[in-house]
Amino acid sequence: MRLPDSFLDALRASNDIVSVMSQYVELKRAGRDHVCSCPFHSERTPSCHIYTDTQSFYCFGCGAGGDVINFIRLIEHFDYMESVRFLAQRAGMAMPEDGGSDDMSRKRTRLLEMNRDAARYFCDVLLSSEGRPGLDYLAERQLTPNTIKRYGLGYAPGGWHDLQFHLRKLGYNDLEMEEGALLARKNNSVYDKFRARVMFPIIDRRGNIIGFGGRTLEKDAPAKYLNSDETLVFRKRENLFSLNFAKNTKEKFLILCEGYMDVITLNQAGFDSAVATLGTAITPQQANVMKQYATEVIISYDSDGAGQNATLKAINLLGEAGVTARVLNIPDAKDPDEYIKKFGAESFRQLLMGTTTALEHEFGRLQNGVDTNTTSGKAEFLKRAVGFLAKLHSDTERTVYISETARISGQPVGAIADLVKDKIKSNSRFERREEERELIRGSVKRDTINPDAVNYPREEKAERGIIAYLFHSPDVLPRVEKALNEADFPTEFNRKVYHFIAGHLRKGENVDISSVGGEFTAEETARITGICRQADQLPYSLPRLDEYIKVLVDHRDSAADKPITEMSDEEMLAKMDELRRRKHKT
Repeated sequence: MRLPDSFLDALRASNDIVSVMSQYVELKRAGRDHVCSCPFHSERTPSCHIYTDTQSFYCFGCGAGGDVINFIRLIEHFDYMESVRFLAQRAGMAMPEDGGSDDMSRKRTRLLEMNRDAARYFCDVLLSSEGRPGLDYLAERQLTPNTIKRYGLGYAPGGWHDLQFHLRKLGYNDLEMEEGALLARKNNSVYDKFRARVMFPIIDRRGNIIGFGGRTLEKDAPAKYLNSDETLVFRKRENLFSLNFAKNTKEKFLILCEGYMDVITLNQAGFDSAVATLGTAITPQQANVMKQYATEVIISYDSDGAGQNATLKAINLLGEAGVTARVLNIPDAKDPDEYIKKFGAESFRQLLMGTTTALEHEFGRLQNGVDTNTTSGKAEFLKRAVGFLAKLHSDTERTVYISETARISGQPVGAIADLVKDKIKSNSRFERREEERELIRGSVKRDTINPDAVNYPREEKAERGIIAYLFHSPDVLPRVEKALNEADFPTEFNRKVYHFIAGHLRKGENVDISSVGGEFTAEETARITGICRQADQLPYSLPRLDEYIKVLVDHRDSAADKPITEMSDEEMLAKMDELRRRKHKT
């Protein structure tokens, strides 16, 4: 149902897009507008623009865009009405009585309720005779009853259908359980996904149980941990375990761990700012989430090779998000859980105070396996150091580490500075080539929003021009309708957009990016935003509009001259519609 324009206008006015987006990403002023690194894809150079005059955003890198409502749709993975409610609640506004709730919102609520009931079931099983293996394991890990309750830990019994039959009694059907990733499917049968595992509920920032992690108690099991598959309410790359607690910490830093038990042990020991990724390496989205709650992140990964590689990735992603990263070196233990059990919480607190900066950590790693007392060792160290220094963004930091490199390698500071300068230029050329290749790859990959575009490249460009012009100057609709019919748009998506715009303009209704949100998906709304933003780079003029119209008219006329046997389905429909129009005029 279409929300009143007056409500949407008030909602946008109460949720300035700069204010809302700044809670998710770091914005930099660019004239009267702002730019930022896009939160929807990884990039080095900011390509996401926020326009204060139109209260919209658009990323020229990945094509994400829209108004403040569409931003919330994309970043929170809400549907349209959920995004409106989210912003209304933020602004203290009441929803219109006729706003209603759509099917997607109801399904989302249903899945969250089912997860909550599943979590209660796992908790009950843990305290029963059937859950004794799980309770023994948690006791062995020295977790207190209060911690077990605080995290809602449970146990999944070993049967193939125990949870399934329990949830059926509560009114849930198998399709819902499968869509919620509580059931797995093999061939034509479904069964409990989690069996004979200690269960860790995953809770989002709003307190909803969105998924589960399960730890097997079998020693030789191929997968120690099993996590929920992604669902309508659960996306691993955007959530962090225990963030529901860490977001309320009084500390100015978060402690980033590898696993559930590290986080729970730290929390039990009094370190409530600990979080962990959900069975995957850190993602750009998780780095941006952490930035909302802390200015600094202490990376506390395992000391093995995999942990060190994960540390390097975390340093880079946190740096790109604008978060200060520090690295915790844990002596005589492989992880925080083991260290606290050996040496206690106070000793761990002292470790936190002695963390090294990410740069110190990485610079120290340059000498690993290198004997700088030999000529070949110095050359290898210098090669590594130059590559490292060329990637630093701060001139001050680069100057400091150039001096340190000169001291270790025995080479003049000026010579090293020249090598670094050359490497920076080389990297810039390489990055430009990669960006060009990515643009080329992006231009040739299948367009999922408007797949017809590849068959009508010239006409599709003209369609976009007309659509953008109608957003900019709605008064030209009669000029367009005099020459063109809806069926004259050869691509289905653009035809749908034109149908929407023309229909509302004929009713005397306003049409802008906000008004399309209720009729199109978040991705489609982003595409429409891109159509308008890219068109803004050229002047709006009637001769330009007439050129676009002529392209579509020529296409229609050329299709009309074809024998029926050679026409595509779209051309056939356009031909029939044109004949009906001519008959109506006569």
